[in-house]
Amino acid sequence: MTNDRESSASGIGRLAWFFLALIVALGAGIFYLFILNRETPVPASWATAGGPRNSLADLLNVMGQGLVLAVTAGVFGALVVSRRPLHPIGWLLCVVGMLSSLSILGGEWTVYTHYTTNMAVPGRGLVAWVTNWLWVLLFASVLGILAIFPDGRLPSRRWRWLVGIPFLFFVVPVWVASIVETPMSSAHLVDNPFVETHPARLYDALFAIGVPFMPLATLAALAAVLVRFRQRRGRERQQIKWLLAGVVFMAIMVTLGLTLRFGFEVLLGDYLVNASFLGPLVGIGVAMLRHRLYDIDLIIRRTLVYSVLTGLLALIYFGAVVVLQGLLPDAGGERSPAVVVLSTLTIAALFNPLRRRVQIIVDRRFFRSKYDARQTLADFAAASRNEVELETLTAELMRVVQETMQPEHVNVWLKDGGGRLEIGDWR
Repeated sequence: MTNDRESSASGIGRLAWFFLALIVALGAGIFYLFILNRETPVPASWATAGGPRNSLADLLNVMGQGLVLAVTAGVFGALVVSRRPLHPIGWLLCVVGMLSSLSILGGEWTVYTHYTTNMAVPGRGLVAWVTNWLWVLLFASVLGILAIFPDGRLPSRRWRWLVGIPFLFFVVPVWVASIVETPMSSAHLVDNPFVETHPARLYDALFAIGVPFMPLATLAALAAVLVRFRQRRGRERQQIKWLLAGVVFMAIMVTLGLTLRFGFEVLLGDYLVNASFLGPLVGIGVAMLRHRLYDIDLIIRRTLVYSVLTGLLALIYFGAVVVLQGLLPDAGGERSPAVVVLSTLTIAALFNPLRRRVQIIVDRRFFRSKYDARQTLADFAAASRNEVELETLTAELMRVVQETMQPEHVNVWLKDGGGRLEIGDWR
């Protein structure tokens, strides 16, 4: 019986690795088709300005979605399935990788058969049609991972409704609208092979329902994560911290990308939005695969400290340059070498004191428990140098351990001059 289970688990694990190999093969196909299509003018669409896509940025955008993002999801999915064959998150990661590759490959095949060669290949319209709505399933899969992370279940039964209703009101209308749309906006404006003219009122109504529920479904999935974070402790709490760190990274990239795209009409914004899914994928992968998770609090803490420190040092440096430039003007109108040297020395002298001060402020504001523990230990170290009564020192030691580590009970073993042990117990 045990051998049968091990054989079945091994077979499931091999299937996941087969999916990963297929994702890599699809990525190679995407690269090949993109090279063939790079000089072909295409209509303007999301992440495409219109015209030939022959720049390095265009290549990075396509391969980022079709290979980097897809392989990242596939690798994490295969590793999770290898360890826990029936875990739904592992399989959902494999699905995300596969859908990402297929959507980009379908787009490149559509460009190749409709614009590059205009080759009447059987099924080319079907490929374009599937490509037009495949992104809906991809986004739905990502939301599914968020909602059930990390144990593969929703927090409780009521969350089936709290997550399921906005999820359905987003997926179904947008999916149906993408099915009947013509020309197809996510397939380079190719005509729909099954619908000659989509009903405008129905189409607009479906998007009017689905688009607002897209962020609502995302918020519902994140709410499930936050509720689980408040309820759980230990390893699972650390796992959720990694996911939330990835979500924050994604939110920053999406906000910056949308600002660049719609505020300044910079195409780089589209690329940032497309690459933003790497944040939660990496967070999920690290959380699922690490036996002993890295201390995410330490990473967040250091990121805050060094971000603030870098900004302050840059401000001080340029301020010093401006002040010293006025005091030591150069005859040629250029910056004096003495200004650069003095500014650099100022930064070097301020680095450690400023870093310690920023660390204290960050800990006091965002990591109060760590700050209080460190302060308590520092106070105990100072008091122990002046305390001569052993009983008082022992009681103070127990108090410090209780406050900083919060154990169920504390035992202290003391050895007297005769070699006997005296045990102090605090419960």
